Amino acid sequence: MKITFRHFITCFLMFSAAATSIQAQQSAHPDSLLQKAHSYFNQSLEQQALAAYLDVLKADGDNFEALWHTSLIYARVGYRYDSEQEMMENYQKALTYAEKTLELYPDEGYAHFVYAVANGRISDLSDSQTRIKKSHVVKKHAQKAVELLPNYAPAWHLLGLWHSKIANVGSARQFAAGLFSDGLPEGASNQKAVEYMQKAIRLQPEQTLRYKLDLARHYERAGENNKAIQTLKEIVQIAPKNDIDKWNLERARDLLKKLS
Repeated sequence: MKITFRHFITCFLMFSAAATSIQAQQSAHPDSLLQKAHSYFNQSLEQQALAAYLDVLKADGDNFEALWHTSLIYARVGYRYDSEQEMMENYQKALTYAEKTLELYPDEGYAHFVYAVANGRISDLSDSQTRIKKSHVVKKHAQKAVELLPNYAPAWHLLGLWHSKIANVGSARQFAAGLFSDGLPEGASNQKAVEYMQKAIRLQPEQTLRYKLDLARHYERAGENNKAIQTLKEIVQIAPKNDIDKWNLERARDLLKKLS
């Protein structure tokens, strides 16, 4: 088939236009991608948000907002898996992004927050020695997060969880902790656990369901089952707003059934 100059020019222009379109899509402005990611995140559409934040990082690998949100979402998504292997895979990804965030932005409260979250999640699935080491890490960075972000509810909630877990370590684990050089961190108390968790609820009432579920778990951990039951009864009256709320509500009902 004879190819004329006109045909050649037409094909060249079509190819150039297609290539330009693809390039434009691939290099969408990070700000517009970030806005899309934040929109998904604020709607609790975490999988869509994660994909969008990762797109931002493809265009701008050091983007602060994308880095810390990506870490946080991996930690949250991992928590809802049934398989410990899948949990740990997500927690390790959360830690990788948290480490980069903290390395690049050491003065940002959100960097300390996600670093504490990721280490806390990994600690939950680790051996005793690792848990003890990470309990010090979580304390340090959770405290730094609330210092830098005094009105950020999730940071107070995290610090409350730390107090709850450390204050209620059993005597056998306390003895085991004493065998290691670091030992358990000092200063944890049930009073502070409740105070900080309730502060998170006041600061972010739209997350009452999630925060109160952990408060109920704290009461159970501390042996205050009546308070746990009362808190759970309040939770099951809350109307879920999204799939994550539904997931937490199911856990609240299961715990209430167990304690009643």
